[in-house]
Amino acid sequence: MQNILLSFMLVLIPVTMTYVLAPFYIKLQEGKNYTVSNYQGKRVATAGGVILWLALLPVYPLYYFYPGVELLPLRVMFFYVTGITFLGLLDDFRGDKKCKGFRGHCKALWEKRVVTTGLFKAAGGFLLGTSASALAGGGGWIEWVAKGIFLSLFSNFFNLLDTRPARAAGVFIFFSLVSMLIFQELLFILFPLWSALFIYLWQEFARRIMLGDTGAYLLGGALGFPLALRLTMEQIILFNIALIIVHCYCEKFSLNKLMESKKLFHFEALKEEDKSDQC
Repeated sequence: MQNILLSFMLVLIPVTMTYVLAPFYIKLQEGKNYTVSNYQGKRVATAGGVILWLALLPVYPLYYFYPGVELLPLRVMFFYVTGITFLGLLDDFRGDKKCKGFRGHCKALWEKRVVTTGLFKAAGGFLLGTSASALAGGGGWIEWVAKGIFLSLFSNFFNLLDTRPARAAGVFIFFSLVSMLIFQELLFILFPLWSALFIYLWQEFARRIMLGDTGAYLLGGALGFPLALRLTMEQIILFNIALIIVHCYCEKFSLNKLMESKKLFHFEALKEEDKSDQC
C-alpha cells in the first residue's frame, strides 16, 4: 500500500507543480523582458528546464522510502542533474549567442582570450560527469573520464536538437523508451520527468516557451547518467565515437536542415504549410 501511494505521488507531484509553475514562469519572463526569439522570430520564454527541475526537486526524497533503492547512485544523480541544469541556465541568461559551436568558443579563447559561457559549460559538464562517475563508484580513472566525455556530449546532443518545439523532448522520450526496454528499472527513475514533460509540452507546442540549454542539459543528464552506470566500457566508447561524429557534423552542417529533410522530423513544417494553405 505504501509503495502504491509513493508511486502515485511520483506522478502527481511533478504534474501538479508543472501545471502551476509553467504559466507563472512564462508571465514572469515576459514581465521582466527575458524572452528570446524562436525560429519564427516570435518572442518566447526560455530556460524551460527550470520548471522541470523545480517539479522534480520534491520528488527525489520520496525514493528514500522505497525498499531496496540504492541511495548513493540516486544522490549522485541528483547532484549531477542539478549541476548540469544550472550550467545550462548560466548559458541561457549570460551566454554570448554570437559564438556558435565548440570551434567558435575555442576561437574566442584563442583570439580574444575570453572564456565564453559555452566553453565554461563544456568544461564544467565534463568535470561534473567525471566527478559523478567517480562518486558513484566502480571502475578506475580511465572509465570515469570516458563516462565524463559521454555525459558531456550526450547532454549537449539534446541542446543541438532544441531548435523546434518538442524536438529535444521527443527524442528524449524515444531514447528513454528504448533504454527502458533494455534496463527496465529506468522506468522507476524517469517516470516523474515524463509526467512533468507531459504538462510542460503543452506550453512548448503553443510556442510560449522553449527548453533552452537548461532543459536540454537536464534531459541529457537525467537519461545519460543512469545509462552511464549500466553501459559497459566498450559501449561507452562506441557511444562517444558516435557522439563525436555528430558534433563534428554540426560544426560544418545544419542538423536542423538534415532532420527537417526527413518526414519523421518534418511535422512542424507540414503544420505551417497547412496553415498557409488555409489563409
